[in-house]
Amino acid sequence: MIRIAKLDRLLTRLQAAIFVPTGTFVPLRFRQFEDSERGDAVCSDRRDWVAVDRDLVWGESDGYYWFGGTVEIPSSLAGKPVFGRVLAAFGSVMGRSDPQLLVRVNGHIAQGGDGNHREFPLTSGAAAGTHFDVLIEAGTIEDRRQLGFAVELSVHDRLAEETYYDLKVPLDVARLLKDDDARRARLLGHIDAALDCIDFRPGNPERFAASLRAARERINALYAEADAEAMPEIVATGHTHIDVAWLWRVRETRQKMARSIATALSLMEQYPDYRFMYNQGVLLDYLDQDYRELFERLKGKVTGGQFEIEGALWLEPDVVIASGEALVRHIIKGVRYHQETFGVTPKICWLPDTFGYSAALPQLMAQSGLEVFITHKMSWNDTNRMPNEIFFWQGLDGTRVPAYFLTTQKYEYSGINTTYCPDLTPSHVMGAWKRFSQKGLHDELFLVYGHGDGGGGPTRGMLENVRRMERGIPGCPRLKHEPMGPYFERLVDRMTAEPESFPTWVGELYLEYHRGTLTSVAKNKRNNRLAEIALHEIELLGVLASQSGVAYPAETVATLWESVLLNQFHDILPGTSIGPVYEDSDRDYAAFFATANDLRAQLAAALAPVGQHLVLNSTSRSRDDLLVVAEGVVGILQNDDGRAVQAIVRADGSRSGVVPVHEVPGLGGTTIELLTTPPQAPASALAVSPRHLDNGVLRAEFDDKGRLTSLRRLDTGREAITQGGLGNAFTAYQDVPIDFDAWDIDDFFEDKSWPITELVSAEVVETGPWRAAIRFEWRYESSRIVQVVSLAAGARQLEFDSFVDWHEHQTLLKVAFPLAIRTDHSRAETQFGHLGRPTHGNTSWDKARFETSMHRWVGV
Repeated sequence: MIRIAKLDRLLTRLQAAIFVPTGTFVPLRFRQFEDSERGDAVCSDRRDWVAVDRDLVWGESDGYYWFGGTVEIPSSLAGKPVFGRVLAAFGSVMGRSDPQLLVRVNGHIAQGGDGNHREFPLTSGAAAGTHFDVLIEAGTIEDRRQLGFAVELSVHDRLAEETYYDLKVPLDVARLLKDDDARRARLLGHIDAALDCIDFRPGNPERFAASLRAARERINALYAEADAEAMPEIVATGHTHIDVAWLWRVRETRQKMARSIATALSLMEQYPDYRFMYNQGVLLDYLDQDYRELFERLKGKVTGGQFEIEGALWLEPDVVIASGEALVRHIIKGVRYHQETFGVTPKICWLPDTFGYSAALPQLMAQSGLEVFITHKMSWNDTNRMPNEIFFWQGLDGTRVPAYFLTTQKYEYSGINTTYCPDLTPSHVMGAWKRFSQKGLHDELFLVYGHGDGGGGPTRGMLENVRRMERGIPGCPRLKHEPMGPYFERLVDRMTAEPESFPTWVGELYLEYHRGTLTSVAKNKRNNRLAEIALHEIELLGVLASQSGVAYPAETVATLWESVLLNQFHDILPGTSIGPVYEDSDRDYAAFFATANDLRAQLAAALAPVGQHLVLNSTSRSRDDLLVVAEGVVGILQNDDGRAVQAIVRADGSRSGVVPVHEVPGLGGTTIELLTTPPQAPASALAVSPRHLDNGVLRAEFDDKGRLTSLRRLDTGREAITQGGLGNAFTAYQDVPIDFDAWDIDDFFEDKSWPITELVSAEVVETGPWRAAIRFEWRYESSRIVQVVSLAAGARQLEFDSFVDWHEHQTLLKVAFPLAIRTDHSRAETQFGHLGRPTHGNTSWDKARFETSMHRWVGV
């Protein structure tokens, strides 16, 4: 019996011959620069830089270090292909390495570098005495120290590399086949015989090369064994997934993009058959701004067909919390950018990594010309396995679009989880077919491969693996290396021609995992919604003002939208990034609101006659409501009717005035005048005490803990609170998920809870005439909850304004309203519509949907 361990050991010896160290090092000097000093670093003469020795200690969180030096090719390397090899203390964290590098050779960007990409080419045929200047920018993300940094010249043996992968890839297939599979025995026999041909004795390179050539006969016999015609086909495209922010800030992502693209372009020069896809317009735009040389090279590869531009959205946003208008902007901006920059119209909605998918997407895709939706994330469900990987997805309005779930996983893995950034071993190719549940329906699958999150994308080894699997290996699916677009054109054509052959999934794609992303970092979610509202109002005002001859502020609006879209990235808006990301986001939103508020005021002023003010109603229905006015306003005049302003109190402690306005038309406005003397206020029809609110339409009653014991409609006597139930009941829950505190809320959070009943105060803060209000304040541990509960004159709703100063850890805060309604479903707003969801837990699917997004309203 041939022992696989023996073959592995011999292949390890052969692998060591691919890049042979020479003992010649680039004499390096180094210096730290700030991010803003990148241009200075490139142009520096380095005379004031510090010489690097083996004991150099460097590195810090969010740091940029530069290493530079010039090396002369010694005569011993004349005529040989020479690479530089980076020697550093690379660490691997969450799919990426640290440090990450951008390598310049003789003043030009040559390649990115990281723990997966350590070698970079210098020359295919070295000339003795030739000088190469090497300049490397090293970005460090982790707060850990690096020891040492060096660049050593190595000689590349292409024949050894080809032979190694010719044998390693089929060996990886053979180890996955069953012991009684005849193909396994034949593969091992060929590999063993080929390795027996190789003369590993040192000191005679010509003899070693001759033995490698002698092994070719057995290698050719091995690949002649292929049973490719009987196997399914897997289409593979190179890719790198880059989070716009996550465990690093946006500024670092701009460097990650440069490093990854530089690596992809370098490999394209060495592997003309390499096909690579990238999808996020925002990072392509950053590359254009920051590294014009790289961007122009990229455009050349797009023209040549090696670099594929696909994926229609501007970036990979959260598509559950973001508004429908924002999702439209992501599509329009992304498609337009790709058309104008590359002459490409993308057809694919590529969202592999976001936390669930809104049922509004299918109709947005169809109306935007997008043909197919692709993800893999639904395989992360913690309760139910999605029943299909290729299907029609039916959205809110009945629109159906083709959908595809990536099935890539290791062959040895027995779970359901898949990935979108494998290192493309035979295990991943075989595993993609093993995981596919619709084998009788379709026999051509798709996968992307390459290290993600700043890992630099595909490597030489992956490309070598591709070439071997393209040749065909017994027991392994056929591999076809091509762009992503042609595969999905074929799939969509088949689904269009045979719609009855494919199943349909109706409604949202709810991710049964990472439910905490719906609530984590609440301030960002609030800022996002307020920004979306502000843009809606500005665009409405801009259109109305343009009808009066005022120029529409298109450039400013576009800039404001760019800020909102950036902060909707699927690790920013969901609250799953590191703290500094939210410091940057806070600054973005502060700048946004300063500009938006000024612009909104300018446009409104342009619409109102001199001496008057515009009241805008940006909803689509006519409204009678309370208008919030600026401090110092004592009254208004609307249609010759003067009304006094009432002071109100908010839960956050701020104060303002309100006054009723009537019949403000939808998507329009009315003008008012500000009065300098307050008119006589009418007698208040409101009744209020620390325990009740009453406006003649509704009556709300509270207990001595601030909980709602009754909410009754007075004309019918209909009670909204269940008998004996308590509404407005705050409860703290122990929140210790199995993994990922900021990401997950697990289904056992209700196992331990504490009612919040320490009411510090309950006081009447408003008595009318326009609204009455009670201010409640509770204390819980180190936290404070303040709430102003108000009831407006004539209103049919009770309003709750809450301010929570929360200092607890691993604790959820929820508030309950037990309603006297019997229903088996609820309705909640989503983008451009609403969704029905069960209110029971009859099935495992029902039980798993215990945290959901409800946008601005929920009804039962």
